[in-house]
Amino acid sequence: MSVINLSDIKLIIFDADGVLVEDGTAIPGAPEVINQLRKEKEIVVFSNNSTRHPNAVRDRLIAQNINIDQVITSSVLAADFCKKEEIQTVFVLGEHGLVDILEENDIRVKTWSEKITIDEKDLPDAVIVGMDRTATYDKFALASQCILRGSRFIATNPDKSFPTPRGLEPGAGSMIAAIAAATETDPEIILGKPNPLGYELILKKFGVNSDEALMIGDRYETDILGAIRAKIPALIVNTGVAQTRDNPGKFLEHPKVPVIETLASLLDL
Repeated sequence: MSVINLSDIKLIIFDADGVLVEDGTAIPGAPEVINQLRKEKEIVVFSNNSTRHPNAVRDRLIAQNINIDQVITSSVLAADFCKKEEIQTVFVLGEHGLVDILEENDIRVKTWSEKITIDEKDLPDAVIVGMDRTATYDKFALASQCILRGSRFIATNPDKSFPTPRGLEPGAGSMIAAIAAATETDPEIILGKPNPLGYELILKKFGVNSDEALMIGDRYETDILGAIRAKIPALIVNTGVAQTRDNPGKFLEHPKVPVIETLASLLDL
């Protein structure tokens, strides 16, 4: 097992859902750990969840006494990608957190009211698919028709499930899979973890090297693999999704990733 010396770490990157909070409520010990660590470390939350604006994520964490200054979500990565690719119009299978970030970046989000047939001249440049708990069949149909007629297919994150008090429920990855099946087309890019793009953006933003950062997550195939691909040390915390797995190591490209039972264990490193 790899050994991590916390004194060498300048920046700690946390996943949110399943690590700091579950269904909006702080996981026991999370507020105390964050408040202690932020005295000496830079702290940032990097969440694949595109349903809420980063400011809303931060405010909800602060309401749980988890004092976070910086939040990056997959919706931020989607807006950044659209700007770099000069994508000006999009159809979104997603919630307000994604729509608002796109519009703030002058990307027009197109909507159709009960219009199931899309004209070629009316096509958006791209369809962006994230988690959408208000999705209807018509919305899936619209997204599929746009892609089949030539719109680019972009996805926010591959998380197939999402932890709730009722257990794991469908996440963005499940919706991406449905669109991919309907169109027989895979997304050209999935922007969130494990894509290292977000990690690279965070390292650049804070001006630290990859070996001076640490990622802490509960989802092996996204949080941890993304960190590994960005050459950032990582820890698995046995909460959230990690608690549901008997053999989490099967998802890892690199088996030597330390596991801690709770966030409080961080303070012992």
